[in-house]
Amino acid sequence: MSDENWNTRLSLLQRAKNPDDHQAWDDFASYYFDFVKVILYKMGVNQNDKDDLTQEVLLSLWKSLPKFELDKSRARFRTWMSSIIHRRVVDHYRKVNRLSTKEEKLRDEQEVLPTMSEPEIENIIQSEWEAYIVKKAMQRVAPIFSGKAMEVFQMSMDNIDPDEICQKLDLKRNSVIKLKNRVKERLLVEIQNLKQELDLMND
Repeated sequence: MSDENWNTRLSLLQRAKNPDDHQAWDDFASYYFDFVKVILYKMGVNQNDKDDLTQEVLLSLWKSLPKFELDKSRARFRTWMSSIIHRRVVDHYRKVNRLSTKEEKLRDEQEVLPTMSEPEIENIIQSEWEAYIVKKAMQRVAPIFSGKAMEVFQMSMDNIDPDEICQKLDLKRNSVIKLKNRVKERLLVEIQNLKQELDLMND
């Protein structure tokens, strides 16, 4: 996505409400595919089903977006998203069960269907979203810095003592501090950019 698009005041989810905006769909699928996949993993979805089911969830979200209106008094975005994910997963496993052999159908449906409730899914979505935003921001920041800056920052995030970082990377202490702060400042900017573009989770 270009810097111009990243600086737009119109969020991706707002643009995605337009079914004719194919670039918005590409961006939507790109940014939400991995996130939805993480949620399905947390729900215990079978490894073989995750990619197909993620596509089904994304299509359902996409088709439902024009009808979604952000109203704090009624439903938050993550509540709406949780409901759609839950329905798609349940529908998927019921379809799988219908296509199963007679012997397999003897199993209790509850052994096939995920038992997680919508509120539980919503809690997972909220907790995973912050980590997902930081991960995406890190991916955008990494190519910007050359040399040892990212190594310094990552080691700092791993709570490695500054003196040990100096020794391992052959740097002076003030250089370690400067590099860490440069990366941190840019990371915070990218996190805010991402939240403006993607984040309705806290609404």
